[in-house]
Amino acid sequence: MIRTSFGLALVSFLLMSGNAFADQFSFLSPGNVTWNGVYVNPYLANDNTQPQNNPLTIYCDDWNTDFSGNPTWNANVYTLTAGNASHFKYGNTTPNYNVTLLANNQLSATLSSTPTPFNRYLEAAWLDDQWRNAVANHTGTDDMQRKLAAAMWTLFVDSAHVGSPLSDPTSGLIGAINSSGFGPSVYQYLQNAQTAVAGGYNAAGWDVIVPVGQNSNGESMQEFLVYGFSGNTVPEPSAVILLGTIIGYLALKLRNNGKRQAS
Repeated sequence: MIRTSFGLALVSFLLMSGNAFADQFSFLSPGNVTWNGVYVNPYLANDNTQPQNNPLTIYCDDWNTDFSGNPTWNANVYTLTAGNASHFKYGNTTPNYNVTLLANNQLSATLSSTPTPFNRYLEAAWLDDQWRNAVANHTGTDDMQRKLAAAMWTLFVDSAHVGSPLSDPTSGLIGAINSSGFGPSVYQYLQNAQTAVAGGYNAAGWDVIVPVGQNSNGESMQEFLVYGFSGNTVPEPSAVILLGTIIGYLALKLRNNGKRQAS
């Protein structure tokens, strides 16, 4: 009886986890802090499928994509782990761009295959944690919010948006950072993020909201990070395999027990 109940509980868990695909979200508010003509992190959204923790505070890692208004969109929510990295919007984008601080306190971008895409997601979560901590400690300022968002956006910026040519520090995202005088702060935030990840920071509590298809306005949608999302996130493949193995083992044991009882 105990084995049967345990097996059913595992099956139920697997089914609930598997049903997390394509939650529907609604964008609520971009906040009120702007920089270079855009609103900066964090924003507010609702999960229409699992509304128990609404509103959600979400952080955009996606400078490359624009959307307008307050659309709805579908997305898969994955825990920020190495096993899920291939499902993230930028989980396979390497090489990416690293920034260098020049002698005149201007940033310059160069192509690089390090850090790995997964480590860049960890760095993004670390940067977002700095804002969460600042809010909790009442030390956050509008400029800190802008600089942290700008630093996060450099992690996955693509060739069409980073600045062209790379030797010109006045165009694209890099140019916007330099024209604002944010170069030294953004560079230091990124260095600190890399140091934190190298020291074992693992983004505990963070998930990635990966868009599926177009939003209700017919636009491509941005990718977001969210902290403390307690809904049914899509499980890591290794977890599914492990649960399947356990369930298969229990089913075999129950079948063998039934044969012995019948004989």
